Amino acid sequence: MIFKRTNPLVGDENAVLGQPVYLLVVIIIAAAIITLFSLSLQNIIMDSQIHQVEHEIDTILTEATNMFEYADEGSMVTVHVEFPTALQFIVFGGLPTNGTTEPTNLTLDENTNNNYYYVMNDGTLRLFHSNARFSSENLTQMAVFHTGTYDLTLELCYNDGKTYVTIY
Repeated sequence: MIFKRTNPLVGDENAVLGQPVYLLVVIIIAAAIITLFSLSLQNIIMDSQIHQVEHEIDTILTEATNMFEYADEGSMVTVHVEFPTALQFIVFGGLPTNGTTEPTNLTLDENTNNNYYYVMNDGTLRLFHSNARFSSENLTQMAVFHTGTYDLTLELCYNDGKTYVTIY
């Protein structure tokens, strides 16, 4: 009787030849998973920065709306906001006229002074409408802010029979 010695760790030679193919498939699947994860991570980071911007805007908007609805002329409130570095600029009191480029003409328009919008560094533009009318301190221009920390003063003012919340 002839006994053939076999090693259980080696097994069939065809399986050994198939190992590089299996390894290649595993590497391709791992690369796809890592790519999807990194793309998802970028989206999550951008969404969190947009959420932070909108939270700061809500802080301003809550005070502005309350003042516009219930306060007397000359009422003032100071609001502390921190806009993240992903924000390019935010405009209170106007609509975008030249896409995602910062407005050059800051003159207030009676038809659009109750709007506000922001532009992120990646080109995301979001536009909103409010009950309150916004302006800068001089009551003739839109209020524009960039990335950074601000202690904004909101003041309720009357001009030509209309009520405005000035932001400076």
